[in-house]
Amino acid sequence: MSIKYDSRKVKSSDTFVAIPGTKQDGAKFIPQAIKNGAKIIVAEKKVNVPAGVKLKVVKNARQEMAKLACKMFRNPSKKLKLIGVTGTNGKTSITYLIKSILETAGFKVGLIGTINSSLTTPESVDLQQQLAEMVKQGVTHCVIEVSSHALDQDRVHALDFDIAIFTNLTHEHLDYHKSMDNYFKAKLKLFEMLSSNGIAIINIDDPYAPKIMEKVKGEVVTYGLIEAKHELRSTKHSEFDAVVSNVLIKEDEMHIRINSFEVKTPLIGTHNVYNIAAAFQCGLGLNLPQSVIVKGIEALKSIPGRGERIGNVIIDFAHTPDALQKLIETYRALTEGKIILVFGCPGDRDKEKRPIMGKISAELADQTIITTDDPHSEDPKKIINAIAKGNKKAKKIIDRKKAIQEALKIVKKNDIVLIAGRGHEKFQDFNGKKIEIDDREVVRSLITR
Repeated sequence: MSIKYDSRKVKSSDTFVAIPGTKQDGAKFIPQAIKNGAKIIVAEKKVNVPAGVKLKVVKNARQEMAKLACKMFRNPSKKLKLIGVTGTNGKTSITYLIKSILETAGFKVGLIGTINSSLTTPESVDLQQQLAEMVKQGVTHCVIEVSSHALDQDRVHALDFDIAIFTNLTHEHLDYHKSMDNYFKAKLKLFEMLSSNGIAIINIDDPYAPKIMEKVKGEVVTYGLIEAKHELRSTKHSEFDAVVSNVLIKEDEMHIRINSFEVKTPLIGTHNVYNIAAAFQCGLGLNLPQSVIVKGIEALKSIPGRGERIGNVIIDFAHTPDALQKLIETYRALTEGKIILVFGCPGDRDKEKRPIMGKISAELADQTIITTDDPHSEDPKKIINAIAKGNKKAKKIIDRKKAIQEALKIVKKNDIVLIAGRGHEKFQDFNGKKIEIDDREVVRSLITR
C-alpha cells in the first residue's frame, strides 16, 4: 500500500488523497482512482464510494496526506538534522553553502531544492520518501529549499525542522499569493513550525525580520551587514549574531570578514555576502568550529547557474526585480565597459513584475535584449512587450538562442554580458512543449565557433 495524489498512478490497495488544486479538484478523479484499485479515499467532502472502499473526510486533505506520509515512512525528519531555507532570493546558494560546510565537517548530507527537483519543494509524500531514503543511506543532515508555494500547500507539514533560515522577502509570486502580506504569511509558516528547541536564523537587514522574530518559539539568531542599523532585539535573541564587515569584491573573488574570521570566496556580490553569513550562522547553530565553517565556505567554488562565468559572460538565475537589480549592480562595479543584459519573464506568472524588471534594465544596463523565458500558455510577444513598457530602448528577440547570439556579437573586450532568469535550467516550456536550451551550453557553443 502507498499514498497517491495522482489517480493515474494509483495501484491495488493504495490510498488516494483528493487534493483540491488551483486548477483541478482532486475529487473529480476519485472514480479513476477507485477503478485503478484504491481502497482508501481521503477527501475534503463526502462522495459516494462503492462497497469495500473506505472514505475518510478531513478538513485539510494536504495536511492529512503529509501526516499519513510521515507515518508511513516512520517520521524520517526526526532521524535527521533538518534545515529549511526560505525567502525570495538566495535559497539555492545558501543550501549549497551549508552542504559544503557540513561535508567539510565530515557529515553525509542530503539536499533538496530547485536544481535537483522539478518542484523547488516536492509534494509531502515525495518529500517524506526522499528523506526516508536518505536515512536509509546514512545521511545525517538534510538541507531543504522551502518555497512559499510549499508552505501554503502544506508540503512540509509534519516535518521536524531543527533550523529555519529567512533570507529576504521581495516582489515575487504575486500571481499566486495576490499580495505581499499573503506571501509573507506563507513564509512565516516555516518559523511557526519550529519547536522551542529550534533555531531561527534571520536576515536582520530585511524589513520583515521583526515580524518573524515575534513568532519564533525557540532561539533567534541574526546576520547582517555592519553598516545596517541593527535595532531589533528579542528576549530570545542569541549572543551569536553574525556581523559582516570589510567586504572587498574583486572580478573573480570576494574577501569578507565575518566576526573575527576572514573568508575568501569566488561567489561574489552583496547578495552572496548575505548568503554566506546565513550559512555561517547555520554552522554555528550546529555547533561546528568557526574554522571548519570557513573552510566549508571556501571549498564551494561554484553553484550551477548562479553567477556562472564563461569568459566575460555571466549566467545567473536572477528572475525577480530585486535579484536582477543586485546582479547588474554587482557587475557594474566590476567592469570598465558596458553591461549588456539578456533576460525575459515567464508566462502565466506574476505579470506585475514584467515592466518593473524592464525599468530596472533601462536604468542599470547599457544595452538590453528582451527575450523569452518560459512562455507557458502565453503569447511570447505579449510577455516581451509587457517587459518593454519599462524599457522602450530594449531590443526584442523572441528566440532566446538568437538573443544570446546577438549579445555576443556586440560585446567588446571590457564589456560584460549578463544572461539572467534561467541559470541552470535546460528546457523552455512553450505551451507544454519542451524546447531544449541551456544558456551555459549556448554560450560555450557560440564562443568556440
